[in-house]
Amino acid sequence: MAILNLLMKPILISTKETFKSKLAIDSNVYPNFYNPWHYHEELELTLVLKSYGQRQVGDDVENFYPGDLVLVGSNLPHVWKNDQSFFKNSKEKYAQAIVVKFLSDFASKDFLDLPEMSTLKELIFDKSSFGVKLLGTLRDDIEREMRALVDMSEDELLLNLVQILFKISKSDEYRLLASRTYQKEKTKYNHRINKILDYIMENYHKNLTLDELADVVHMNKNGFCRFFKKNIGSSLFTTIKNIRISKACQQLLETEKSVLEISLDVGFNNVSNFNRTFKKITKTSPLNYRKNNNHYNVSRTL
Repeated sequence: MAILNLLMKPILISTKETFKSKLAIDSNVYPNFYNPWHYHEELELTLVLKSYGQRQVGDDVENFYPGDLVLVGSNLPHVWKNDQSFFKNSKEKYAQAIVVKFLSDFASKDFLDLPEMSTLKELIFDKSSFGVKLLGTLRDDIEREMRALVDMSEDELLLNLVQILFKISKSDEYRLLASRTYQKEKTKYNHRINKILDYIMENYHKNLTLDELADVVHMNKNGFCRFFKKNIGSSLFTTIKNIRISKACQQLLETEKSVLEISLDVGFNNVSNFNRTFKKITKTSPLNYRKNNNHYNVSRTL
């Protein structure tokens, strides 16, 4: 599901001064996940332990909860953005993840050129460039193995990371996140796209018009539509619908509001249109989505 206000020009986070080794691990507790929409040279394997919010990898946007496990490739823009409730200095809410960062040659420069490592090489240089979300029993297995990494020495960490990545490379229990269109266009961000997306995210619940949005960046309607689709990869109103349904999914899991209330909250004029759009995008009804995803709610303990 795409797109979020976070799709602005990503910030390069340089770690040359602090990233002394070719891999590092962090499992610290924070009030919230604080990094902005950013990218960096290192690949990143992230397991969320505590907190919830929305994750964006490239042009893919999803709600995340404890247990979210994603491999992000080198220089792929991403962010885990906590729900606003995590920014109110509450001692009862905090964010924690196990994050392993590593360079593509962390095991040695020639290691991935071995014939036996062809699937691992494909994971690191190809699949990870889209972002890889782990699913099913693979996710469960890798979570257990990542929890064990925290107390390991650097040598043990290196060996076990190779095993983890190799296991991922051999599995089909995953989903690529960013679209191929995004990969082609990701270097073409500009301030106009930033302004448009910021405006949509502030006003998605309102009756947005083409005239209104084109005026935000002082463009005519036809030129604006072409410009938006070329840079984002989907049409303006498809993007708005995706944002609204993403917000609706969050409310279905985090509140007890009725489907009617949620449909109005996220900008639909009638519940029938909301139900049709929701099912088209998520392949299920709002009530079934709530029922089938309750085990991913914020009360989940790990």
